[in-house]
Amino acid sequence: MDRLLRVSIRVYGSKAMLILRDTLKVMFPIMLLGSFAEVIKAAFLTPTGFMATLFNITKWLPFHRDLAWSMGVIFHCTIDMIALYGAFGAAYYTAKVYGRKSAAAGVAGLLSFLIISYQPNSSGMPDFNPRLMSEGMLLSLIVGYLCGRIMVKLVNVKKDELFQLIKPVSIIIIFSAIVNMILGLIGRFEIPTYVASFVSQHTQINALFYVLGMGVLTNLLSWMAFGGPFTNSPTFGDSVSLSNMNAALKAGSSWNVPFKFTDTTLYHSFANFGGTGVVLALIIAILIFSKKVNNRKVSKWAIFPAIFNNNYAMMLGIPILFNPILLIPFLLAPLVNMILAAILLALHWIPAAAYPVPAGTPGPLIAFIGTNGNWLALIFGAFLICLDVLIYMPFVKLADQVVEKAGDDDEEI
Repeated sequence: MDRLLRVSIRVYGSKAMLILRDTLKVMFPIMLLGSFAEVIKAAFLTPTGFMATLFNITKWLPFHRDLAWSMGVIFHCTIDMIALYGAFGAAYYTAKVYGRKSAAAGVAGLLSFLIISYQPNSSGMPDFNPRLMSEGMLLSLIVGYLCGRIMVKLVNVKKDELFQLIKPVSIIIIFSAIVNMILGLIGRFEIPTYVASFVSQHTQINALFYVLGMGVLTNLLSWMAFGGPFTNSPTFGDSVSLSNMNAALKAGSSWNVPFKFTDTTLYHSFANFGGTGVVLALIIAILIFSKKVNNRKVSKWAIFPAIFNNNYAMMLGIPILFNPILLIPFLLAPLVNMILAAILLALHWIPAAAYPVPAGTPGPLIAFIGTNGNWLALIFGAFLICLDVLIYMPFVKLADQVVEKAGDDDEEI
């Protein structure tokens, strides 16, 4: 732990980490408001949403469709385009750290990522790769950093000539166009899951290891600001989920479904409380054990979206992204949850979650509703949250020490 502390202090004090922290800090309110909008639309204003179903909101609330549309607009212009803000911020703060024209660098970074993401549709109208816009933050940060360094290298701070920006901007445009062509050649930027086909064609023990591995990979890529194999919410349209649901409906219970180890029965039901990395447990751990004002304030703001499995605000506000201290519990807590859940499923102590759940269902309730109200599944989920808080506890305290030893004044966002 001492070695991790020393390494973390060096990383925390580096220029690259300073650029990253400043970029994520300016993006935090955008992501926070987008998280609120997404949760309100999915859980409260969608007829099949969790809160809408529970309280019949769409039956009595006037203009609920218009409100849902407005929330959707906010979501699409914030979280769904978050990589654009990342490209601008990374370029801006890179130039600022090196004492150059930061505003021009930010615009160059934004332009670069727009060119990289551009893909015209069949009508020839402008369109952009949705995966790059919403899940390409890692790429956008790299692009922004490179654009910032190019501006630092080629712009003379002592001169105030407008035309000296032409050369670096031209290089950035050419570089971005080349990257766009490369991405066009290799096809859409995504990672296939194949979960349903793998689970249905292999033994249960192989399926278990596969789901555990894909769960860890999803959390790792999420920590790296990149989209992973598993989605943030369970889906019930694949062949495995349909087979489990049909078996449960036919038998009247989900105790003897054919596929016990799937992304729905393990990852979504027990390892996604508050979003990837069991972020709800991290929020609780920070509120109990952290002494840092900034972290506690971010956690309080992030409680509402995290209850409905939206962790975007926490990923940027703490930040969790690229944080070496929080990587270990971010991967460990969900893995422990899935292993313990697999043991209980194998021992036939709890049924598998086979029934569909409403959109925006809080993480701890997914297993309860998905098993048609099995109380042991609910109690087990509560136990896992307590266990996850204990897993996060030493790392939350260590993160406080890093901030103190690095000389950070814990300014509020």
